[in-house]
Amino acid sequence: MRYINTDRILAAQLTTPAENPLLGDDTRLVDAWFDGGAVHKQLFKKVTKAEQESLAQDLVTKGFIRTGNLLLNPRAVLFAEMEHEIVGGVVTIGYQDNGNPVELKVDGGAFKELCERLRA
Repeated sequence: MRYINTDRILAAQLTTPAENPLLGDDTRLVDAWFDGGAVHKQLFKKVTKAEQESLAQDLVTKGFIRTGNLLLNPRAVLFAEMEHEIVGGVVTIGYQDNGNPVELKVDGGAFKELCERLRA
């Protein structure tokens, strides 16, 4: 049994067998970035397909934006910069303990959706 507090997640990357052939039919990975005094990344190994799908659905329900296998909380974005409309852009969701920014790449469609939500 596992509990992940989705209210503290800033972003989550969901890895499936399509991205990693070492995973099986019911084996998945979740990388999650959590808020706090600094942004911390946690890898959850060997989550089940059902756990991963439930987590994804919960995050989408909370308003997260999907870009590929990454789900991003628009309220977590400190600033975002478009590289190119086709390529997408980079968003900063916080800083690590060492002061380095935590930057995530998003595709062009997700970047546009993010900007629309942030302007509203």
